[in-house]
Amino acid sequence: MIFKASLGWLAWIALILLYLLSVAPVANLLARGLEIYPPVDMDACKKADALVLLGGGRPGNSPELEGYQPTPLSLERIRYTALLNRECDVPILVTGGGERPESEMMVRVLKNDYDVDVTWTESESMTTWQNAINSKKMLGKELSTVVLITHAWHMPRSVLSFKKAGFNVIPAPTAFTWKENSWQKLSYWVPRVRNLRVSELALHEYLGLTWYWLTSR
Repeated sequence: MIFKASLGWLAWIALILLYLLSVAPVANLLARGLEIYPPVDMDACKKADALVLLGGGRPGNSPELEGYQPTPLSLERIRYTALLNRECDVPILVTGGGERPESEMMVRVLKNDYDVDVTWTESESMTTWQNAINSKKMLGKELSTVVLITHAWHMPRSVLSFKKAGFNVIPAPTAFTWKENSWQKLSYWVPRVRNLRVSELALHEYLGLTWYWLTSR
């Protein structure tokens, strides 16, 4: 009886947590704690040594297109990199490895879709920390100021990694998810899949930040 009662309570707790993570006020609160960097300072961007684009997930196949295609997250970062390249006139380094190297896919999309050339391609990294270390090896001591391009919720862990690798980092966050919502509005308490996705990404980043902090002490 005690075991069954415990299972019942656990089920209720799981349902309550699932509900909370799928409503806008909670998802926005989690995202707000990560999206702490404002949009990039364009004057600072123009003085940087390189734009560094971080990959956003393993490329996949799409039957109507030839070759591996970027994830929606990667595509948002690629688009913003192309814009900054035109505005700031700074060369690009793309970083991301895997069985299907993200960097190679990003180079192709930047060239074919945006007519933007990439100067450096780093294809060995599997984590954000490796992105930073391998980018430093590629750019060397002379090129130390970089504009870091990734999602706003991913920026704190990325900045931490690249600063520890020895870079002077200019954050260039994109695709902000946090929104100013009224807690009193009833519709914001209706569960939605989008909010659950935001909560998932945020919790992943909080865990990643905790792990980086513990292992770097």
